[in-house]
Amino acid sequence: MRTYFNYIIILFCIYSSAGLGQCINTTAYGTAIVNSCSSGTISTCNYASEYGEITFNTIGTYTFNSSVTTDYLTLTTSANVVIASGSAPLVATIPSNGAYRLHVSTNSICGTQSVCRVTTYACGTATASGGCISTSPYGSATVTACGAGTITTCNWTGEYSQLDIGTIGAFTFYSSTLTDYLTLTDAANTILYFGTTPLSANITTIGNYRLHVSANSSCATPTPQVCRTTSYDCLNVPCSGTPNAGSTSISSSTICGAQNISCGLLGSTIALGLSYQWQSSTNNTTWTSIPSFTNSTMTQLINSNTYFRCIVSCGSFSSTSISNFISLGGTPIGGSALASAPNSCAGTLINFNLSGNSTWAGLNYQWQSSANNSSWSNIAGSTASTLSQPVNSTTYYRCLLSCVSSTMASASVLVTSASPLSYASIPYYETFDNVWQSGCDLRNVPNNQNWKSSPLTGNNAWRKQNDGVSAVWTSANVGIATPHSGNGCANFHSSQTPANTKGDLDILVNFNQNAKYAISFYYINPSGNDDLNVLLSSDAGISFSIKGSYNTQATWAKKTIYYNAVNTPSCIVKFKGNADDGNDDLAIDSLSIRMVCLNPAIAATSNTNTICAGQSVTLTATGATNYTWSPIGITTSSAVVSPLVNTMYVVTGSNDGLCFPTTAISISVTSCPIGVLELTEDAANIYPNPTNGILNIEFKRAIEKSSFELFNSIGKQIIKTELLEINTQLNIEHILAGIYFYKISSNGVSIKTGKLIKR
Repeated sequence: MRTYFNYIIILFCIYSSAGLGQCINTTAYGTAIVNSCSSGTISTCNYASEYGEITFNTIGTYTFNSSVTTDYLTLTTSANVVIASGSAPLVATIPSNGAYRLHVSTNSICGTQSVCRVTTYACGTATASGGCISTSPYGSATVTACGAGTITTCNWTGEYSQLDIGTIGAFTFYSSTLTDYLTLTDAANTILYFGTTPLSANITTIGNYRLHVSANSSCATPTPQVCRTTSYDCLNVPCSGTPNAGSTSISSSTICGAQNISCGLLGSTIALGLSYQWQSSTNNTTWTSIPSFTNSTMTQLINSNTYFRCIVSCGSFSSTSISNFISLGGTPIGGSALASAPNSCAGTLINFNLSGNSTWAGLNYQWQSSANNSSWSNIAGSTASTLSQPVNSTTYYRCLLSCVSSTMASASVLVTSASPLSYASIPYYETFDNVWQSGCDLRNVPNNQNWKSSPLTGNNAWRKQNDGVSAVWTSANVGIATPHSGNGCANFHSSQTPANTKGDLDILVNFNQNAKYAISFYYINPSGNDDLNVLLSSDAGISFSIKGSYNTQATWAKKTIYYNAVNTPSCIVKFKGNADDGNDDLAIDSLSIRMVCLNPAIAATSNTNTICAGQSVTLTATGATNYTWSPIGITTSSAVVSPLVNTMYVVTGSNDGLCFPTTAISISVTSCPIGVLELTEDAANIYPNPTNGILNIEFKRAIEKSSFELFNSIGKQIIKTELLEINTQLNIEHILAGIYFYKISSNGVSIKTGKLIKR
């Protein structure tokens, strides 16, 4: 027996009289450390008057539970700021790494009890009716006859498989992981059956179903994910004797106006030959059968206080399920609005939800904001039970809950806005030597005008190498880097962080000129599998592309990334660390961002963009002093080309040999009428074609000022020679094997063109 129990009675009186709808205890008992999305035990003997201490080194949605199913739980930060509260199981989102507390009471007025109960946590979300709803589809099966089969050989937790069941029967669903928790729903995610594998279900109606997979009844999705095989079996086992009807489950116990409510059976007999008849009652005494509802589940539109039950029969034997009551709601309970963080972080989304509120079917929600907690304005489009949006100024938030004509507001929550960030001018230099400043956490950025970090705390949060305590680093002095120069460097604590855990350190930069920029920094990463990626966004963080990737680096080395910007003032350079839980950290130092040179504004034109095969076109570039044309290799401002196929010509310009902008121009080659000589006679023959090297050109009559030209596939001239005789033999053994194009001209007029194959 713990001697401090009597002291808790005093706290109970204080908090119950305050009517807070949440319970804060003062005595600690039980601890847990959560490093990944997983499940575990906080304490095997929590009293309803204590709190368990939980250190989260990963963020996400978790379900907290007590072995006493009627317990009331309150989750807070280590400073007792309430995150969520409600009856067990309690679902709450962990917004950032750090220390939290799970307070245990017997009820919402903070009742106490000195009886051992087991408190647990699990990564994932449990539904109110007991099942687990997943959002990612993977795997499918079509069942045409009562028998056995495989759904998929690689289901992960947090996924559901789609089932097209074309036969009725007593089905059993399996997972190869024997501790898995399965939930069977229809195609609209109405929960029909749930439980630990194997899961039995009576399929009385053919159609589409879903099998959801979770690690446990708290809907955990642990990391890393492991493939499991999911399968089914169907047995034609007839019912016998009196069946067990079980109890009636309902999707909501309270409605607001007319609502579709789903009913099912829990703990009922599963067998062939069973028949079902759903009934309703206004007083739980006089019952009326509901026509056409003769399956094991039912969905019906309800608009008044009603009891429901089901008669399950096997031949002449029958039993009745325990009834359940659906009431028409009055004035809802508003509860309290909660925010994922008390401070906004330079435009970062803040998530809002409700705690201790009514969750009736058909409730209407309207989120509101206020600058003074007095005058409120509706937030357009925010009509769900949750809200997610950036907070750019210090603002109060609350939610209106409406049921028919009754409305109640939740208690408000205040979110304080951090100062907005700005984009640094070029040139920019950062030595990381000064005391780091507080952005949205303690000393988490080199300065709070141009830098931001994520996450704010934890081993994967960036800090000055000697200030890991402010990030709650584990073994803050282990593995840290020695600065390249001065007394500081930016350190990513990868040696104490699980493998593949990532953290970001961002600098906002204004690249507002058409220029080439150099991003230079020193980098060290003595050993291991951790690495650093440098990414860049030109659209204020909407999208990023990788500009550099660095692995092990035994000693400090300078790294430089060049970036061509064309008036992009809202750029973000992201240093993304990736951990390995190794022997040492990675770090950067002495960052400089400067302009290397201005890009000349080059342009390219042509005297025509469409020519006949064999004709020439003149390309002209302007805006620079030096040019290179590709793919022809000409280095003058103008180039004469004779492409035989559609060709894109790219010109690279430069003034100083540092900046090399490019531009392109496309020339289209079309089929044109052949020359007059070719219309009247075959003016010339060329053979053999294909040729191994000797080519004969033969005219049928003498033609003055004739010439032969040979081009490669991109239009570059390979050979040009005059044809002085009526019969000419050329040796082209020196050119590479391939496909070429020729043109024979007379007095500047093309008289024959064609394709030549060199073997």
